[in-house]
Amino acid sequence: MTSGRAREFLGVWAPMIIGAVVIALAVNFYANPGSPGPFWPAGYSWDAWKSLCSGGLVLLGIVLFLSTLGRYRKARAAREETHAAPPSQGPPERPPNP
Repeated sequence: MTSGRAREFLGVWAPMIIGAVVIALAVNFYANPGSPGPFWPAGYSWDAWKSLCSGGLVLLGIVLFLSTLGRYRKARAAREETHAAPPSQGPPERPPNP
């Protein structure tokens, strides 16, 4: 489980997929017409609550997606910087004593 691919999937792609699924579920909840059922209190707007909940879920999905994307880009930049640095050659050689 410590392979690079497993860590990359669990650390980057899984949260991004979850964020996309949350956004898709929120859009589906908002777009589908439905009644609140017989237990919805009188005087409360079902459409307003539906909009508020859907908006919150979309915001949560966007934050999850963007924060994961930011960590991925930062890690990739650090990895490229490490690979681009010239390898260290060790300590300089001393000149021979006369």
